[in-house]
Amino acid sequence: MLSTAANRVVVTVLALFALAWGDAVAAAKAETEAGVVAKLYKDFAWQAIAAQTDLFGDVLANQSRPTLEKYFTPALADLLVKDAACQVKHKGICNLEVAPLFDSQDPRVTDLEVATIAPGRVAVTFKDPTNDEATKIEFVVAQIAGKWKIADIIYKRDGWSLKKVLSNKIP
Repeated sequence: MLSTAANRVVVTVLALFALAWGDAVAAAKAETEAGVVAKLYKDFAWQAIAAQTDLFGDVLANQSRPTLEKYFTPALADLLVKDAACQVKHKGICNLEVAPLFDSQDPRVTDLEVATIAPGRVAVTFKDPTNDEATKIEFVVAQIAGKWKIADIIYKRDGWSLKKVLSNKIP
């Protein structure tokens, strides 16, 4: 039989192992193709329900390069940063006219779902609560240094690509 002190050590070690295992499982979940897209929506979908940037922070398109590179490839993050700088410089819209997560200037969202649909492809679908219209957005993802990153976003309604739009010459 183990002493009380030995029992406490065993219980503590098991508890620490359980915590570490839980963190590892959560990290593995975030490192899937769909995981990076889901994390992006988890961190920035507030834009569809609130307008208080003083409480929630800047919208996705106004984030810093290091923040954007948590989700996007360096090339797409660079294009987003350049467009944000253009908007500040010209005090208006440059290439990006919509909220990238919603394909809308005035996002309203219910029933959002994220699913891997093919290797390197993640679909996001949601409904507009005012008219029940469904929207489908497809994310092209790629592994960069062992982590999934968003390389492009394809907007199915109009067939346009975020990367292509942001690659247009900035005024």
